[in-house]
Amino acid sequence: MPIVTETELRDKIRVPRLGVVLSYPPGTRFSPSAQDFIKQWRIEIRQEQTVATVADQSAGCSSG
Repeated sequence: MPIVTETELRDKIRVPRLGVVLSYPPGTRFSPSAQDFIKQWRIEIRQEQTVATVADQSAGCSSG
């Protein structure tokens, strides 16, 4: 489970603007200073959506 720091957020955004939208994998946690930065700049954090491939979907099915 990755932990994102304020420094990592600043590096990713470069120039903070109100309402920036960032995507992170489900389960990502944010340090207390990163949480403060998110609140201050009203950053929206979205969970990255993983797209299952056809091979992944067919792997669960067995034809017999």
